[in-house]
Parts: sequence; structure tokens; C-alpha cells
Amino acid sequence: MNTNFIDNFYYILTFITPRIQNSIKMLNDITVNQIQEIRIRQNRPVVIVSNNGCSFLTSNGKLSSIISSNCIYPTENDITDTVNKMCGYSMHSHYEDILNGYITLPNGSRIGITGTAVYSGDTVKGIRNIDGLNIRIPRKISGLCDEIFNKIFKYRLHNVLIVGPPSSGKTTILKDLIYNLSSGSNGYFYKVSVIDERKEISSSIMNSEMLGPNTDVLLGFPKSIGISMAVRTLSPDIIVCDEISFNEINSITNAINCGVSFVFTIHAKNYDELNKNNLYKSMLKTSCIDYVVLLKDSFDPGKIKSIIKNC
Repeated sequence: MNTNFIDNFYYILTFITPRIQNSIKMLNDITVNQIQEIRIRQNRPVVIVSNNGCSFLTSNGKLSSIISSNCIYPTENDITDTVNKMCGYSMHSHYEDILNGYITLPNGSRIGITGTAVYSGDTVKGIRNIDGLNIRIPRKISGLCDEIFNKIFKYRLHNVLIVGPPSSGKTTILKDLIYNLSSGSNGYFYKVSVIDERKEISSSIMNSEMLGPNTDVLLGFPKSIGISMAVRTLSPDIIVCDEISFNEINSITNAINCGVSFVFTIHAKNYDELNKNNLYKSMLKTSCIDYVVLLKDSFDPGKIKSIIKNC
């Protein structure tokens, strides 16, 4: 059994309201070890997403393939209690995260939220009446990036784009890759800078240490600002960041022109969808990508489908 996953799982459970938490604790170890997400929605059955798809949690600690009166239906109080615990009873301190649709726990787990947008003019200024939570259970799996190392980083650094649909293991691959680049796995201890805007790769000193001995983390900085800061002050060999956008292209291009390599991720289901992505097309024009790593799907997270070299 993956002890790292189990530790994360039971840590996250401490933030869930007792009525739901107690039923989850009754699940057997085999079932627990396959859980990928816990979805808690107000007045709708709790959904457990695992390797086998979606099931519904019952009050007696079982998973059901059908919706029945035995399923747990979270109330408004259940959601409020869980959100308050996740925010450390200080929602104000999580304002920016909530505005972006998530809550970050101290161990780096990111909880997606749903609710009603609060507007000021044409701008969303907050979210009220939170009525849904998507709890993704993080996993650290060693050896995921071995194929990437052997095919891409065996002799030198390159610019690598990691692509996959949601929950395909992009962040998990990144963590393993960062550790190996920083830890001399191919005979050289590269200086790695991680720009972790959403605090999902590393959210604490303990987690930073798990990213390797030669890794610097800029936590919570917008990626465009963090990239520029890293180039100016940290002299990185390679910069790693998750889920890039058009806002970062200029910063990435400038850093590459300074001799820095990159690993970054974007969402796409497959190579055909990627080729229709305007962000990808823009990056190809600026020669920001040497290799594309395509991941499989959410039912096989962290597994590589193919590695493509850009000519």
C-alpha cells in the first residue's frame, strides 16, 4: 500500500465534517487505496471517484453503484463546517484562492469549490454560498519520470511540455521530475526553480524538501513575475511551472533566450486537441518546445502515452 497516499488521505479526512468522515473511514484498505477524488455536493449523494469510476458513499461505509436513500446527502451545514475547517476558520485568509475556485490545504492538496459568483461591475469579486467541494487526493509515485529522463534528459536539458486531461497526473509527474533533476539522477545536480502560483506543487518547507536538495520554490507568485525573478536572482538551469497561459509566453521566451530550460504543462485530451490549442501554436512559433509528453487519462494517472520530438 502507498503509505504516502494513505498519510495524505487520512490527513485530508480530518477537514471533512464528521458525518461524512466517519463513513469514509469505514471503507476497506483496498477501496481507500484506489480513491482519486471525493466529491461533496449539497443535497446530492457523496461521490467517490476511483480507478473503477464513480460510486456513491452510503452511511454504513460502503460504495454503491446506484443512488438510494442509504447514500449520504450533505447538508448546507456539512459543507459550511468542512469549508471552515479547510480555511482554518479564516476564509478571509484564503480569499485569493477562493476567488480562483479552490482552497489549498497546508499539505498542498487543492480543493475545488462551486458556488455563486459575487460581482462588482463586470468583475468577479468573490464566491458566496459554497455548495460543492471536489477533494483530489495527491499521490507521490516514484519512477514515473524514468522514461522522460531516458529519452529527453539523459545528456542535456530540453524544453518540455507535459500534456494531459484533468486528473491525468500532470502535477504528480512534475514533482517526480523536479526531484530527479535536482537530485542528480542523471549524474548532475541541476539548479531547479519551481514557480508554484497555486501552491499545488509545494505548499510548505517539508514539501519543498521533497522536491530535491537543489530546488528553489517561489510560492504564490504569478508565473510571469516568478519566472522573471528566478532568472534575475536564482540562476536556474531549468524552471518548472504548472498550467501555463498566454500571460507567461513572453517571460518564458525571455528566459529561454537567457539559456534557461523549461518544463511546463497545459490541458489537452490528445495530440489532435493539442494541435488546435492556440496557446500551443503560439509556443511553437517562439521555439519554446523541444518535446511534448502526452499522458493517458484520469483512469491511468501519471502514465505516459507518447513522447513527441518537435522538429
